[in-house]
Amino acid sequence: MLRNLKSLLAALALLVAPAIAHAEEPTKSYPDCGREPTDAEVAAAKGAFQAGNASFNEADYARALDYWEDAYRRDCTANPLLLNLARAYELAGRKRQAVVALETFVAREPTSGEKDQINRRVEVLKKKIAEEDAAAAAAPPLTTGTNTPPTTTAPLPAEPVQHAKASPWPWVTMGVGVVGVVVGTLGVTGAQKKIDAADAKCPNRKCVDMQSISDGNVARKDLTRSVVITTLGGAAIVGGAIWWFLDKKATDRANANQGTLEHPRLTPLVGPQVAGLSLGGAF
Repeated sequence: MLRNLKSLLAALALLVAPAIAHAEEPTKSYPDCGREPTDAEVAAAKGAFQAGNASFNEADYARALDYWEDAYRRDCTANPLLLNLARAYELAGRKRQAVVALETFVAREPTSGEKDQINRRVEVLKKKIAEEDAAAAAAPPLTTGTNTPPTTTAPLPAEPVQHAKASPWPWVTMGVGVVGVVVGTLGVTGAQKKIDAADAKCPNRKCVDMQSISDGNVARKDLTRSVVITTLGGAAIVGGAIWWFLDKKATDRANANQGTLEHPRLTPLVGPQVAGLSLGGAF
């Protein structure tokens, strides 16, 4: 009878194992920040923050999370830490907690310039969570046969990172401007030579040769046109350079909030009493 009872318990354990394996990961919320941290808490938060950076650089995400959670608990005004926590949670496979951290940041920093990008990141994470839940639900249950190894499902392939790309049009604009400057400069030089030749034939613009007078007038119109072309070309070069600079900043800002940490970057950790550098990545 004891043997039968053990067999029954083993069978029940195998039946409930898939449900336990696919149960939703536990998440926690962040309590409201209703006070200013003390100087001692700020100092401790800085130390925990730096220790978390070191662990993150070593890909020890579990330890980095412990340090950064402790830092944010000590100084709950340092809301940018939530972005660090979200990335570490995502890399540790805890996407639901990453969503909680990102949504908490948006709620506490509603005027952040990164709000729209963070909301899109939340949508991507929620989509991945839904896909993983659907795959887990569709996985075949474990069998109870003797000496039958449990089946496992292959991990979902990583989605390719979509990086924002800079526009080529600023370079096109600058190229057109260079062509305009070159053409205009050559036109100015040629027109000036024709004007000098006409003036040589007609000193003080007094000439009985009508052809020379006509040639001089045409050359002066060409000179004016060439000056205008040169000026527009220069303006195109300057405008294209400004366009390129602004587009590059926008592209870098877009890439800083999506993707992977293939190229780590340091960003300021901003808070009323905490200052430091926050490790982020070219997401």
